[in-house]
Amino acid sequence: ADWAPFAVDEPAQAVAEVAKPSSAAPGDKDGGQTTVFLEKEDIDYISAEVLKRMDAEKPWNVPLRPEPDLKWHTPTCTAEDWRHKDVLFEVGNGAAMVIFNRPNENNTLQDTIGFGLNDALYALHARKDIRVAIFTAEGRMYSAGGDPKSWQSNAARLRGEHVEGDGTVANRCVEPKPMTDDVVKASEALQLRAYHADAFKFGPVSMGQLCAAKQWHTWYTLPQFTICLVNGSAMGGGVGCVCCCDYVIAVKKAYFVLSEVKIGVIPATISPYVIAKIGTSNAKRFFCAAENLTATRAMDYGIVDEVVENMKEGHARVQEILKQISASGPRAVEKYKQLVSGTSGVAMGKALQHYTCRMQASAADGEEAKAGLRAEADKVPAPWAAAELGFDTWPSVGMK
Repeated sequence: ADWAPFAVDEPAQAVAEVAKPSSAAPGDKDGGQTTVFLEKEDIDYISAEVLKRMDAEKPWNVPLRPEPDLKWHTPTCTAEDWRHKDVLFEVGNGAAMVIFNRPNENNTLQDTIGFGLNDALYALHARKDIRVAIFTAEGRMYSAGGDPKSWQSNAARLRGEHVEGDGTVANRCVEPKPMTDDVVKASEALQLRAYHADAFKFGPVSMGQLCAAKQWHTWYTLPQFTICLVNGSAMGGGVGCVCCCDYVIAVKKAYFVLSEVKIGVIPATISPYVIAKIGTSNAKRFFCAAENLTATRAMDYGIVDEVVENMKEGHARVQEILKQISASGPRAVEKYKQLVSGTSGVAMGKALQHYTCRMQASAADGEEAKAGLRAEADKVPAPWAAAELGFDTWPSVGMK
């Protein structure tokens, strides 16, 4: 969690508050706003609490930590017990494939996709034996972004109408598990931090938005090398899904667009991952002009790494990449991903120096590094290189 020095418990009657008047008096410059007075003892108390927390937590000694927070969701399905239908999860030999499966709705993002995706991300974080995760989709589009029907259903609920699920067409075949006590406590703490950080200045704290932000970060910090095989166009949140992956292969017919600006909103929670892919200059144009990029143009921007003619060719390229990754130490891949995440945009100061030294030392002291050095000395392949990554029967997603 972010360190919040002023998040202290308020003592009873610590603040003397003058009630807000029912209406502003003529010429009242404050417009009838509430006035709050802090007595000297209030200021002394807050100062003492801040100093106490600083002495106890020493935030200046806390190293950079890009690891994910996995306390915001209670998984229902695991890789061994997968029951979702709108998100499929195939596990092979050291590889897994996560498939959006709402082709008739262009794989728009709504409750069942979000639910299944969260379970898939948690399953991948739990399965360190899976070394590569492939994300793709059935149908003509990878994802058309947020489903407008879910927005309409929210409006209907505000009018007092009953709406099943989130109002979208979906296969709601899995009943979510109740949140564990730890997740409840973490969620409450997350909402409180968001409130104090002024994240929801213009309305109530939205746990849905906070969970969406957590979802993107959980995806971005997966320990596996992630490949997005883009079967068709991606819009809005679909672009965020693409940009959370480490390597992107797109079919030639795919387009990529963030058009939210045309309706007066911004894709804020996905923006860090899009900017990390394409840089600030490209991001300004991509966000503000709502430019509809071809797959080739998206490759120029940095969203896409390579373009293929069709999904058959795309699957073949994924299999070639799996052969390359099989030579890399699984934990070294995980550490390298953490290193990239933890150093991006960080000032060239002591914190960065200490972090990189810590990462190098932790990797060098690990069992994987020792096994790799022994194999190098004996002039034999590393133990992990013998494993062939893939599936006994390769999933034919997008080739039917």
